[in-house]
Amino acid sequence: MVTATEPLGPILLITDLSARCDRAMDRAVTLAQSLNVGVIALHVMDTPWLSKLAQPAWRSIQQNHREQAQKRLASDLAHVDIELTLMVETGAPVEVIERVAHESGCSLIVSGTARDETLGRILLGNTVDRLARKTTTPLLVVRARPFESYKRVVVATDFSEGAGQALRAARRYCAPASLTIYHAFDQVAGIYQLDAPTIDEQIATHQKRARQFYGEVTSEEAPDHLQVVVEHGAPEQALPDYCDAHDTELVVLGTRGATGVVRGAMGSVAETLLTSLRCDVMIVPKVD
Repeated sequence: MVTATEPLGPILLITDLSARCDRAMDRAVTLAQSLNVGVIALHVMDTPWLSKLAQPAWRSIQQNHREQAQKRLASDLAHVDIELTLMVETGAPVEVIERVAHESGCSLIVSGTARDETLGRILLGNTVDRLARKTTTPLLVVRARPFESYKRVVVATDFSEGAGQALRAARRYCAPASLTIYHAFDQVAGIYQLDAPTIDEQIATHQKRARQFYGEVTSEEAPDHLQVVVEHGAPEQALPDYCDAHDTELVVLGTRGATGVVRGAMGSVAETLLTSLRCDVMIVPKVD
């Protein structure tokens, strides 16, 4: 993972060339311009099982697909005034994406959530789920049409090291957006004890911990205007409700956290949030 002192590498845009992937394309370009980095636009042709047979027409079909994909990418990105590389590769999508990201030193992978039957490859959906579990590069899944830079960003935290890396990523990729530190908990400590803390007392404790966490991660004192939201409830239900109610544009999630919003290795809570959140989602893998 890129640290705050390292220069950012290019953004890797993965696309199945469907119309809705234009949202991811526009977001990748917007981010590249604000971060002053280039974009690598990658389309992966997944080799179907029939290609393993001796099909005389196979090579021509693949070549036609490649030429069509290259023309589509060139046409869609003709207006872009940034350093741009177009790539059309063949292979298992997750493996190809990981290889290109590593070899090109990419700092961020950007994907949409669409499918294109005419070009024959469902790039997203299950592929994004697998990529989110495996990749060591932050992954931005774009759902909303981008009209400007992110302004309302929620960083979900459980105060783990993985959540700390997510906070650092949010500050780097989303500045100068307004950040909200969000924590949800569904445990009631000492529920059978007469002197157990109330829900309100626990919320106050977590709010204080969140501001301390911000200082520990950033080496800066949490500013007075920093928004901290702590809610009692199941994170996979509470966070989407909060984001819908507050017009959140992006949620940043760390992976492999111990408890709370994100759990071990893209655990069940993070997987649920990846599909249930209506806004854009950035998955930041914990890298030791």
